[in-house]
Amino acid sequence: MSNVETRYVECEGFEFREDDDGHHLVGIVAPFGAMYDAGGYLERFAPSAFDKTIKERGQRIHLLEQHATDRLPIGRAVRWEKTRDGLIADFVLARTARGDEAYQLAVDGFVNGLSVGFVPVRTRNDEHGGRSLRTRLEVKLDHVGLVRNPAYDEARLVSVREYDPDDDEQVPRLAQWRHRFGINETNA
Repeated sequence: MSNVETRYVECEGFEFREDDDGHHLVGIVAPFGAMYDAGGYLERFAPSAFDKTIKERGQRIHLLEQHATDRLPIGRAVRWEKTRDGLIADFVLARTARGDEAYQLAVDGFVNGLSVGFVPVRTRNDEHGGRSLRTRLEVKLDHVGLVRNPAYDEARLVSVREYDPDDDEQVPRLAQWRHRFGINETNA
């Protein structure tokens, strides 16, 4: 898609776990309320911006290396959660050399960001501080990129781990990470 726009979000903080389920990356892919300076305008995502896409194809949204749409994905979304802080995604990484490499780069702190690739569908235009402000009310989420240089400082990687939602030890640790980063666990 030639009209896909991208926005980067920063990741920090890790939790590690090995299970048979596979490598997982969890992070805020779009912080709500945060503004991105796109040069000619400011931009932010409304909490409802991704709802339709996630409902229609949430587990078919791929994780790519640096938005490389000409390469096969390194993972895919398996879970989404909306909080007051932003949209959190849980990506399972492919059991391939590239998936393993992406996991290790995140664990070692060499990769620090997520970036949404989207097509704007509905936008509200306002002014903020004398500048044009575009609030994305609805977007078609095409993919998420695992990237080096994010734009949104407010977003962060919640964990890099092997995830089992039924693991009584692991789930409280994820809650602990959310608490450390000030992420509200209730849905927005």
